[in-house]
Amino acid sequence: MVPIRTNLYSSIFWSISRPKFPLSLGHFVIRLNDPALAFSAESAADLLHCYGSWRRAMTELSGATAAQLYIAQNWQPVGDALGEPLAETSTPTLHVFFTIPGSTTAAAALRLPAHQRVAVEDTADLDEQLRMLRDSVAGEPALEAGLTDSPRSGPEPAFRLEAVNPATLNDGHWMAVPRTASATIDHIEAESLVELAGAMDHLATQATPPVQGLTVWVTDQWESPVEFHLFARRHGDERQHVANFVADGGLDVPGL
Repeated sequence: MVPIRTNLYSSIFWSISRPKFPLSLGHFVIRLNDPALAFSAESAADLLHCYGSWRRAMTELSGATAAQLYIAQNWQPVGDALGEPLAETSTPTLHVFFTIPGSTTAAAALRLPAHQRVAVEDTADLDEQLRMLRDSVAGEPALEAGLTDSPRSGPEPAFRLEAVNPATLNDGHWMAVPRTASATIDHIEAESLVELAGAMDHLATQATPPVQGLTVWVTDQWESPVEFHLFARRHGDERQHVANFVADGGLDVPGL
């Protein structure tokens, strides 16, 4: 039987659903409703609203303490796909892995090659609770997303890009550090995310050797600094940045 994606939440630009092959109880995908839409301040704000709503719901219902978000730009994992989930569609998609006490973590699932991973099957109860909570708050004013915890000042870029290995700037692994402190991703300004997307495009076009795609992992641990890790993807690259990042503990959540 072909797995069926279960839709759980829809907004103006984005929808949240279970992936066809959920790797943990906290594994969801956020997909753009219309793949033709450009990433703008409006769609970024809606993305932050969707994620923030789901983050609060997962915290309330499952005790989630953190989340890791993954997106690939112009790149689809192949083969063992160590360190990343397999693509399910060409539509722009974020994979979100919430950290739930006692449940499989993203790090544990993604350290395994794709053919050894096992889909979780006990998601129905939590999904039903999420639907009920969604319906109970329908029509209530939405919490405004995209507001920072501290006001941004000055003309500086919203994110500071840093090579993880400063000695080799074009090694292919960078961190994007928000200049304004934010306790969670959904407190980052929508315009700042659009600016980061533009910086990623610039990074991809200026990198040497040329980059075929980019992969991003974001760690959002409540009340801790948000971490964005950017990886250059090149066909035939033997350095395996993403696989090594996950294998070396890049997705491990302190305290677990």
